[in-house]
Amino acid sequence: MIKTIFVDVDFNGIIIFDYPGIQIPFGGKIDNGQNILKTFTTTDKGDFVLDKGIALPIMGIDDGGYVVRLFLNESPCNKDRRVIFSDKYFYLNVTGNLYIADMSVFWEWEEYTGWHNANIPKGIYKVCLEGVTLKKNGDIFYCYDLILEKISKLGKREIEPRSDARLY
Repeated sequence: MIKTIFVDVDFNGIIIFDYPGIQIPFGGKIDNGQNILKTFTTTDKGDFVLDKGIALPIMGIDDGGYVVRLFLNESPCNKDRRVIFSDKYFYLNVTGNLYIADMSVFWEWEEYTGWHNANIPKGIYKVCLEGVTLKKNGDIFYCYDLILEKISKLGKREIEPRSDARLY
């Protein structure tokens, strides 16, 4: 595992995105306060960012605290790890920095506010997204594991993001 990020969700989702790549569908600039989520859900720009590996949403989750764990060229192993779902494959094209945030950052854009840098090296990645629960010292943690494999070129996405990625 290369990174663990805690995300406090207030807007029913988590977004993983490349910055500055996320600005491409908007002519290279997003204005503060702009609702890019509406644009992604009502136009073909949503498919564009998924197909180009610019963004990966985790949608339809309850508000609360979640752990996002990133694995680069390795698989998670934990005997107390229970996989709820496994979606493969998405693609991420990291041209700048890969950020993870509450979906609300797309509702009202403000640069860097609430963003967590994943510290993933630039490159193209094939991604398996797994929703899991972990037991540790009698407590249950709700996690989204991103299992990234570095590849040489962007693949063709054949999967849609889940509309309900709850972990129970």
